[in-house]
Amino acid sequence: MSRVIPFPAPATAPADESCLPSFAAVATAADDCCRDSLPVPLHDAVAAVRRRYRTFIAAAGRWALARGVPLPADHVALWAAAADATGCADDLDDTTGPWRASDMPHFLDSIAAWCTLAGCSPPADLAESLWHLYGFLAATGRLHPDSDSLHELRAAVVVFGTFDRLRPISLPPGPTAA
Repeated sequence: MSRVIPFPAPATAPADESCLPSFAAVATAADDCCRDSLPVPLHDAVAAVRRRYRTFIAAAGRWALARGVPLPADHVALWAAAADATGCADDLDDTTGPWRASDMPHFLDSIAAWCTLAGCSPPADLAESLWHLYGFLAATGRLHPDSDSLHELRAAVVVFGTFDRLRPISLPPGPTAA
């Protein structure tokens, strides 16, 4: 049996007026951290979210397909789950946010926290998917008008999405024969 420790909430909320300060709700969710097996496949972890945001995820997939860029549905669902947990996903078929480049570390922490609570590993290539997802939001008018520019958001994804907070969970090696 493995034990998953939820990602701690930040000591203080960001000072700006974005919707991200409420992500502490993710870290204060019920302590259901004991899992029989770890990690849970991402596809299974986001199944309910994929059903809830089916229209949004399908639109993102069509947009990505038309441009020939990779944007896995499970990555979009993971983003939607974290956005929902932070209060940024009121209506994904309308606008979301506002998204701030300065809040990207907090949002990525909320993705890591969501994955921890769900018992799955964040995908290793999630930063690339977020790059395209914010492009989708901007191109389809879903990016809140008070959000930072697409260029700033993408720069923040590149900078903060490469830290170890989004690395897959490594299981300890099994016992070896002496």
